[in-house]
Amino acid sequence: MIEKLSPPHPAGEVLGHYRIIEKIGEGGMGEVYRAHDQHLGRDSAIKVLPPRTFADESARKHFRKEALALSKLNHPNIATIYDFDTQEGVDFLVMEYIPGSTLSERMAARPLAEKDLLHLGVQLAEGLAAAHVQGVVHRDLKPGNLRLTHDGRLKILDFGLAQLRPPVTESAPTESFTQTPAMAGTLPYMAPEQLRGEEIDARTDIHAAGAVLYEMATGRPPFAEVEWSRLIGAILRRLPSRPSTLNRDLSPELERIIAKCLEKEPENRYQSAKELAVDLRRLSRDNESGHLAVDLEPSPLKPQGRSLTRSWRPMATTIGTALLLGAAFWLARTKAVPGITQTPPSIAVLPFADLSPEKNQEYFSDGLADELLNSLVKIPGLHVAARTSSFQFKGKNEDPRVIGQKLNVAIFLEGSVRKQGQRLRISAQLVQASDGFHLWSETYDRDLTDIFAVQEEIARAVTASLKVTLLSEKAHSPRATSIEAYNAYLQAKYFHLHSSYQPDYKQRREKAIAYYEQAIKLDPNYAPAWAWLSRALRLRADDDPDPLHMHKDYGRAREAAERALALDPNLADAYGAMGLIKQGYDWDWAGADACYQRALALEPGNVLILSNASGLAAVLNRFEEALRLSRQAVELDPLRAGPLVHLLRSAWWAGRLDEAAAAGQKASELNPELMELHSLLGRVYLAQSRPQEALSEAERETIPEFRLQGLALAYHALARKQESDRALAELIAKYKANSAYQIAEVYAFRGETDAAFT
Repeated sequence: MIEKLSPPHPAGEVLGHYRIIEKIGEGGMGEVYRAHDQHLGRDSAIKVLPPRTFADESARKHFRKEALALSKLNHPNIATIYDFDTQEGVDFLVMEYIPGSTLSERMAARPLAEKDLLHLGVQLAEGLAAAHVQGVVHRDLKPGNLRLTHDGRLKILDFGLAQLRPPVTESAPTESFTQTPAMAGTLPYMAPEQLRGEEIDARTDIHAAGAVLYEMATGRPPFAEVEWSRLIGAILRRLPSRPSTLNRDLSPELERIIAKCLEKEPENRYQSAKELAVDLRRLSRDNESGHLAVDLEPSPLKPQGRSLTRSWRPMATTIGTALLLGAAFWLARTKAVPGITQTPPSIAVLPFADLSPEKNQEYFSDGLADELLNSLVKIPGLHVAARTSSFQFKGKNEDPRVIGQKLNVAIFLEGSVRKQGQRLRISAQLVQASDGFHLWSETYDRDLTDIFAVQEEIARAVTASLKVTLLSEKAHSPRATSIEAYNAYLQAKYFHLHSSYQPDYKQRREKAIAYYEQAIKLDPNYAPAWAWLSRALRLRADDDPDPLHMHKDYGRAREAAERALALDPNLADAYGAMGLIKQGYDWDWAGADACYQRALALEPGNVLILSNASGLAAVLNRFEEALRLSRQAVELDPLRAGPLVHLLRSAWWAGRLDEAAAAGQKASELNPELMELHSLLGRVYLAQSRPQEALSEAERETIPEFRLQGLALAYHALARKQESDRALAELIAKYKANSAYQIAEVYAFRGETDAAFT
């Protein structure tokens, strides 16, 4: 939390040429005093900023410049800033003093009459419009920042002060949630884009104005019934209760106006405060003239982004309807939570958002989510969506129901990371996919050295909500002994896992190898770094046309896998890495099989190992096992084409042609450029006696030799001998050295047995 504000300034004390009269308020930006300007002979409001607000004189000068720019705002509904000054280390702002009460004091938790609401709402919108024209956004609009004079005028206080908050330094104390510069504001009135740390503009103030109008209309802010720990999720994904259910005297048009202000996506709100003022003024005029505002169309609130909104259509307010709605709400809230009772329980870990000031900590936020996923995937009986599928929602504002449907999960974990220097702020929420309801949420303000403890706390909270056991004795999460080594490891995995299907994948892989080696140098006993270094070296070996380089990298990959196993004999990734070496380099099928079986015993939900084990099981003639493993991988990783190709191959070899074709078609939808996919699907079509479709697939194949093989096969099935001969001749001429199997397969399919054996 932020440190104690400056000591009270007693009456009679002088700051600059202002004599303190009395203390009149206190807030996140400092204490507020009524003071007398001894030069101009008028009362002013003095806001004394907390000690050590500014890191240096440069920051103080920047603050002064911005404050004086705000002083140029001149509008009857905006409280003016007069000055910014410093005296003996005390920094203070001088503002217009406005006698009267705040809007929150005026309401006293009771709704206002619609006539009074509109009178004040028009002034609020006009004040916002005047500031927005000057490019100034308030960022912290709330009833406590709206003051009402004795003659009924509304004044917006603290305009633009949220953006004046000085930057956080590494030595600064940890701030409260609402005082983070990227997310300055007061939580119940904040817009979704503020909570996500995205760019804000005038429409962010319009959302806050909608929350204020809602409170004026109902006597309480939106989501007043939601627990504080779940409020962020509610603002991001849910609609507040309809104002008319809390105040039945409201007109439908006012409810529509409030709903439009509170849209989740900025583009669906009023695009300017002037538009809002026009609608409020029109409604006020209609009410005064006796015209009844009739709501002929549904509210524009529709599902947008990740919100779970639905249209606010006018409802009958009969007692029967109210009872039915109340009963339905009670049943919905009291029946068992799907994510908790589902058998087996299922979860996805979405990528955590990087809210760091420089936006350069994506590797860390991704790595945190990945490490949490790795902890959960070890739990027997827990269905955990694979990283490659869940990370496809990165940066997207999807409806929770869509996420649940696409990932085959009932709940998901999401969050954000703000990392600056050695300080961390991690927010995590467990969300029910069916309705966006938050099952659990927490924010952690820690030093970087506490990252492992935070990861464990989050994992334990998640598993407690799921009612599953966190980690068995054998399924643990090995830790680095050095934070620097862990940081390098996360950077390595970021480049490693972001290299697939990228034009610069080789450069990314080299960066990954360098970071793995750096992590190992910093912490030679960190087994996961050795295991993943082995995987990266094996990939480089497979890509290297030079046999000497290939053998050298495979040798290093083997040494790294062996070192990982020696350090941690219960590390699934180490067994997976060794299995790939035994299968692809040693041709030691039994040894590879033993590695995969051990890895799956440790991490039954590891999709990479499931896919590798499936392919080996099919080679070893264990088709039903291969099918089971492939289906499990697809279920856990439904948005990636790779597991579907494994399922295609397993089903084809097992004679399940319809299942193989369906898997191939789905894979083609997800990634039509995937190598070998169309070649495999074409051969399935040939087995189904669908030669024309097989020809179409062959033409789409991206590997040249497989494309020629597919053409030769499909043309033969279509009785187009000359074209089949030409494709086969080109295959032999160009690729004979490395494609003997493909050439033999064409001869065998054409019935030319002797040539096939040759």
